[in-house]
Amino acid sequence: MVTVKVDCIKIADSFMKRLRGYMFHKTPKTNEVLIIKPCNQIHTFNMKFDIDILFMNDENRVLKKYAAVKPGRILPVVKNATFVAESKTGLFMSVEEGEQVRFELSN
Repeated sequence: MVTVKVDCIKIADSFMKRLRGYMFHKTPKTNEVLIIKPCNQIHTFNMKFDIDILFMNDENRVLKKYAAVKPGRILPVVKNATFVAESKTGLFMSVEEGEQVRFELSN
């Protein structure tokens, strides 16, 4: 199990919150993670910064990891993914595909 320390955890679990995600934000907060659920595919249209992305299953296992995804991209569907974790580039550096991840508030 890998623990990722974060300052803020945002949950996007409604249609509008999932649709908006990080669109139109200037930058994410330092060490903030956005959990989008349910979700097995994302795009980065209308975003203003690169992000790291973890596609995860119900056991918090990383099925697919993308680093430094640029704005204007569509990522493929990730089979068996039930949610996505997004954050600024670099926050998920210590996370590898296949690992279980726990997000923990650093306060």
